[in-house]
Amino acid sequence: MANRGGHHVDAVTERRLKPIYDNLDNGNYKTAIQMADKVLKKHKDLQCAKVLKALALLRIGKRNESLGLTQDVMATKPVDEPTLQALSICFREMQKPEQIIELYTTALKSNPTNEEFHTHLFMALVRVGDYKRQQQVAKDMYKVFPKNPYYFWGVMSTVLQALTSTDEKLAQTMYLPLAEKMVERMVKERRMEAEAEVNIYLMILGYLNKHEKAIEVLDGEMGKFLKAEVDACPIRKAELLCKMGRWAEANSAYKILLTKSPDNWLFCKQYFKTALALIENNWSPPAAGESGSGNGNVSQPDYTIDMVLNFIQEKSEAEKRAAKEGHALPRGIFLSGIQLLRILKEKESPHILKMGPSTELFKCYFDLFGDRPCCYDDLCQFLPLIAPEDHQGFVQSLLDTLEMELSDDGMKYAKSVKQIYRHLCILKISRRLGLQDNLSQEEKLTLAKELIKRSEAAQSYGKDLLCTDLQYGDEYLLMAVHLLIDIWEETGEDKYLWRMLGLLENGLSSSSSCHHMKLLLIRLYCLAGAFGPIPDLYDGLDIKHIQQDTLGYTVSGYVTSLGHFTSATALFNTTLKFFNSNHKDTTEYMITAYKFGTFHKIPEFLTFRQRISNSLHRTLVTVEKLLLELLTEAEIAGNTLRDFVVDMDIHPEKDNTKWEEISDNRDLDIMVSWAPEHRQLSEEDRRASSQQEKSWLKVRQLTLRSLAAATYLTPNSPSTPDSTPTNNGEGPSYEKVLAALTDELDRHLVEVAEDPTTHRKFPIQGPPCTRMVNYLKGNCGKIFLMALRVTLSIRELSMQQDDNAELQSTIEQAFTSITDKFSESLRRSRRCLIREDGESRHFDRQVLPELALLVETLAFVILLAGVKFRLLKPMKAAALRKSRKKKGGATAKMPIFQHFKDYTENVQQLANGLTAAVQDIDPTMLSLDLGKLKLSESSLENQETSLARAESTVWKRIEKSYHESSKEILEVLKGKRDFLATLKL
Repeated sequence: MANRGGHHVDAVTERRLKPIYDNLDNGNYKTAIQMADKVLKKHKDLQCAKVLKALALLRIGKRNESLGLTQDVMATKPVDEPTLQALSICFREMQKPEQIIELYTTALKSNPTNEEFHTHLFMALVRVGDYKRQQQVAKDMYKVFPKNPYYFWGVMSTVLQALTSTDEKLAQTMYLPLAEKMVERMVKERRMEAEAEVNIYLMILGYLNKHEKAIEVLDGEMGKFLKAEVDACPIRKAELLCKMGRWAEANSAYKILLTKSPDNWLFCKQYFKTALALIENNWSPPAAGESGSGNGNVSQPDYTIDMVLNFIQEKSEAEKRAAKEGHALPRGIFLSGIQLLRILKEKESPHILKMGPSTELFKCYFDLFGDRPCCYDDLCQFLPLIAPEDHQGFVQSLLDTLEMELSDDGMKYAKSVKQIYRHLCILKISRRLGLQDNLSQEEKLTLAKELIKRSEAAQSYGKDLLCTDLQYGDEYLLMAVHLLIDIWEETGEDKYLWRMLGLLENGLSSSSSCHHMKLLLIRLYCLAGAFGPIPDLYDGLDIKHIQQDTLGYTVSGYVTSLGHFTSATALFNTTLKFFNSNHKDTTEYMITAYKFGTFHKIPEFLTFRQRISNSLHRTLVTVEKLLLELLTEAEIAGNTLRDFVVDMDIHPEKDNTKWEEISDNRDLDIMVSWAPEHRQLSEEDRRASSQQEKSWLKVRQLTLRSLAAATYLTPNSPSTPDSTPTNNGEGPSYEKVLAALTDELDRHLVEVAEDPTTHRKFPIQGPPCTRMVNYLKGNCGKIFLMALRVTLSIRELSMQQDDNAELQSTIEQAFTSITDKFSESLRRSRRCLIREDGESRHFDRQVLPELALLVETLAFVILLAGVKFRLLKPMKAAALRKSRKKKGGATAKMPIFQHFKDYTENVQQLANGLTAAVQDIDPTMLSLDLGKLKLSESSLENQETSLARAESTVWKRIEKSYHESSKEILEVLKGKRDFLATLKL
């Protein structure tokens, strides 16, 4: 707990409160409550004890009691620091930052000269983003306590009003000029005294595009304040000169910077940019006396290709000489020659002839840095510069530089770790240039065998590595697996999939920290339909914080589709925990930035928070979690669909997703690939993947809202102040809402089915496809839409006074259509896990995702059957009352009741059939030992014992995973079947 004491509380009170603080710090909340009650019995007016009790109550889930206590204390208008701090913590945990503002506003009225109260009020306003009031509070603080930081808090608040304004003109003509004037006042009064103050001034000038003025600041006295970053002034000045198009001065500036930091790639690129601008503009230095630049510290600009080449050559030779004296050899200046070659080629410049053959530049770089793991990554972007006819000769020339050792098996192996890196670099270049694509299937298998042997041989060099280190030969094994992926995609034979899983499991046993193997294993296991091994692999990646957003997609799309609902709940909860804490965390970062004067970081934090808040992954996981709860828990053990809809606070008439602002933050390059450029994930692939995700999100969101709207149709449905299920003008008509949602979902599914993007596939190392294709093929959307429409028809019938035989007949036909369409989908997806094809056996890895979608669809159909039941039940009761009033007590039966009975019986039969289909994919129930079915035969012979063990482990994990999937799906089906059996009119 922060600051227990405070100068307004005496030592006796401190001693009384100490046991409560200690128990809160240690997580003993119930004990803390008891201690607080004990203190309050003797000291009823000790407000801090009440607040600490409220905090303990909040942490054990008694939010309402906690809120009541805090409001009681607020009514007393506390001013002692411990009580104020405890209340602040309470309100932060309640996510009620506006209460903190009220708290300190009141406290300041009692003690307007308390500096800490002013500070806390300002930071409370930061939490809610009230920039205008922040500015006023900072102004008031500066009047009472004339300190520079407070003044510049006001300046930054003004800047933030500009950055968040929807009116760009207002920002440029009012807010930013005001902020500029506020700073200039301090400049004129010579009261600038810190680097943070100069930085905010430069930031404002940058937003106003006053670059000349910014250069004057850097060259003047204020530039001396910039000391935190090495060469801060020269770097910023060079950037500004580029923005202003003053290429000669910018080129000189970057020459000096590049001389000091020859490994800085940004400086190198900017040097080329400025030099080429001078060349294209035919610039030449002014005659003597025309320029006032007699400063000896300024380097002369390079304005010809010869001058640029000479500069690079001089720096390269200087670095080589320094390396002989023991200095590290920087890569940047040596890579710059290849960068210049690329620029000249893109511009089709005749000067390219002066560069010499491209292959020679690559060879020179490889000779210098080929034994570094980064060499391939450095050269990869430039490989298209090599002509296709030179590919084979270039790779062979690199191989000729290696002096590997001939072994007894006739293969040459690396003699050192550096040789391993050189050989791996050559292999990666060969694959990138497409030479491996030209191999036949047999040649690829032979090369894969060789790479596996090299991987095993390389382990002898890594015996002393820590378990957290990567083995030197890991990439040999990864490339072998990539070759097998190529063959698998060409042939479609799953035996290569099983072999890859075995190879990666075996490799991971030797290199337990290799995230590339783990990521590839995750993808391949998911493609095999087995999610069971994934949680351990995913945990092994040690995913933290923002990676929940950027990497979560690698598993979140598979977990429910493969029937692991328990794992899905845990994964979704962990993911949403990060997103829910993000707003609080980024606000604390901003508060820290104010305290330490790092103002330039505040806009970055705002942008970061906005991207996370509008994250595509966050939105999809939220919807999937809610649908999962309905699937696994609704109408089970007394938890009705109605209860869930109320708890979820779903307003079906509102689409809360900001589709235009949604941000796809996925890192789609996390999985390594050395494939040729045309087989890499393209920009078009990225856009298509993002579109697939958004289309699937819309389906899921409309499904959730439709279920909620259907629930609101039933008698005694929950209502909220702004969402009353009536049609009297006080709230939305949920018949109309559901009808609109149904039509929107129908239109969307038609559009998606016709969109070629929906069926686009991506490389295995790219993003996974959504479940949309299986959803469409299984007619899941059509079945759900029919169930929604018949619900609307029953609602219409329930609102009418007569029996409407025509409408009842329509409903009967709709019931038949639903069961017929589902029967068709079930027949399509009811298949054996092991398929016999002559003498060979094949594992059907597609059947589980299909069945999982059908189970979900049937579960939602059954939930809607519950809605229909609740609509029909009052009608049945009314019919019975009406029949009793007739003479003789004859019962006039409406056909709809029999139709509904027949429908529920047919759905029950479908559920039984689906249950049998799910049981047919459980290896345990089928008494299958997958490891003994010889499903993974391949041309890779002479497998090692360790590999045999790894393959055995793979099959055991797949068996266990399918058993767990079957078990969890059957539990869901049983719960929904039991509920369906209760729907008796």
